[in-house]
Amino acid sequence: MEQVKEQFKASLASALPGQDIALERPRSWEHGDLAFPCFRAAKALGVPPPKLAQDLAARMTIDGGELVAAGPYLNLRLQPEARARVLLEALLGPTPFGSAPDHDEAVLVEYSSPNIAKLFTIGHLRSTMIGHALAQVNRYLGCRVQRLNHLGDWGTQFGTLLAAYKRWAEAENPALDQDFPWAEEIPERRRNPLFRLFQLYVRFHQEEEQDPAMRDEARAWFRRLEEGDSEARRLWSWFREISLAEFHRIYARLGVAFDALDGEAFYEDRLAAAVAKLETSGLLEEGEGGARIVRLEDAGIQTPCIVLKADGTSIYATRDLAAALYRQETYAFDRCLYVVGSDQVLHFQQLFAVLNKLDPWFQGRMVHAPFGMVKLPEGKMSTRKGNVVFLEDVLDEAVTRVRAIIEEKNPDLPSKERVAEQLGLGAVVFFDALNDRVKPITFAWDRVIALDGDTGPYVQYAHARICSVLRKAGEAWAQAVRLAAPAGPEVAALTFHLATVPDELPGLDEPAAQSLLFELAGLPDALRNAQREHMATPLARQLLAIAKTFSGFYTQCPILKPDIEAPVRDARLALCAATARALRQGLFLMGIQAPEEM
Repeated sequence: MEQVKEQFKASLASALPGQDIALERPRSWEHGDLAFPCFRAAKALGVPPPKLAQDLAARMTIDGGELVAAGPYLNLRLQPEARARVLLEALLGPTPFGSAPDHDEAVLVEYSSPNIAKLFTIGHLRSTMIGHALAQVNRYLGCRVQRLNHLGDWGTQFGTLLAAYKRWAEAENPALDQDFPWAEEIPERRRNPLFRLFQLYVRFHQEEEQDPAMRDEARAWFRRLEEGDSEARRLWSWFREISLAEFHRIYARLGVAFDALDGEAFYEDRLAAAVAKLETSGLLEEGEGGARIVRLEDAGIQTPCIVLKADGTSIYATRDLAAALYRQETYAFDRCLYVVGSDQVLHFQQLFAVLNKLDPWFQGRMVHAPFGMVKLPEGKMSTRKGNVVFLEDVLDEAVTRVRAIIEEKNPDLPSKERVAEQLGLGAVVFFDALNDRVKPITFAWDRVIALDGDTGPYVQYAHARICSVLRKAGEAWAQAVRLAAPAGPEVAALTFHLATVPDELPGLDEPAAQSLLFELAGLPDALRNAQREHMATPLARQLLAIAKTFSGFYTQCPILKPDIEAPVRDARLALCAATARALRQGLFLMGIQAPEEM
């Protein structure tokens, strides 16, 4: 379809020299495959848009298609067999829609970035899986991507943890290998050192509300940590080690990987140079209470960016500035995406404004992709207050519910545990992706793990149903949707065994088949929209559209009935194989596996 698009654009450019040629995708296949809105060109030429569309339709030709004026639009409608051949050839090669050519655009994606000593909550799913999808989509489209995990392993919260450990753990539970007598009883799976660090953190914040002097104790410990105190550094290193072991286990379960896990502490020895650069540039000045700040009124931001507290300690902004300067030097990137919650919008506005002042090189390269926060029905989650939903509880519950459905409907299914894991995680990840990134999500069990409707398992089921059809058709067809190379976090474009497009394609001129082909053709646009909008939602919606139209095709276009002629059968099997490949590739980019049986 990309070749058709380029041919259409070239013909339009020849007919309309000097005009901007931007194509759109019609709403349905009946209207056509591509549309050219004539508004701008007609205005420049001084003619009504419908008149221009009619003139272009009369004097242009496209091989394999017809041009139709539809009001102010010029629509290209491919002939049914041409549409089928273009799509099948694009999807039945080794890589769906072909491998995107590598290009020089370097993209950094910073995502997940959990805080040390805190367990993953359902809120962490958003940054982790939105960021993973963005990294994968950009890689699939040919960008050179670096996947960065900016761990929250520095800051005043470590003063809190150090103070809490000294108060309630060091004497009686130094290895954090026992339950605290003052804490609520916890499930067996949570009896680990990281959860006990979380309990210490929550208790400290609960008690400091009644005793504000405790905050000075936490600040003092963080100051000791920044000054290199050996005891503070020893405990900090241990807390980090405990946390990373748990983080890696969760990432492995989600199929997520990173190229660098340089946390805030990594930039500690670069803070002084970053502050000095601000000082030399004349941007740093003394603010209220002795803090060192950068004023941003000329950038339309009334709140100054605090770089150093009055006591000389660094803050989040200091470390992000140092990180940006390091990345400039190390990666010379074209775009740097920060997949961080919408509660940090002001922080990134300040950060980007300071960087633009410091070096014009940064202008246009820095992008904050904010996402709405996850809320409980009773309000926003908070690890300080302890009212959180832990991510692994959600994943385990989803898998448990799927397993029960499998036991009821298909108890003899091979590899039931593996399939239940794939479907359970698929339900949770797809639910998140389908929701607009910017909007907040209210967490509710029935919505997250629903296995019907607009859900991940619905798309996964479409894939499994196609695989079942192809297995019945014979081993050669079953092989057409199997991978020729392993798929893992280091892969973006899946590689399938080579499949042959039949010489003849009868039986695909049915409306249901043409509708499915039209939705398959929309996948590349969905990927580009996901890249442009910095969210997986366009991809998730397109996969749903493909799955739904396949259901119509499966119902209305018999495939394996004995009275179906062989050429029709083979053409429809080829369309089944192409659809399975598109679904599997799209789900994979989102971090979702596509089982062959359900």
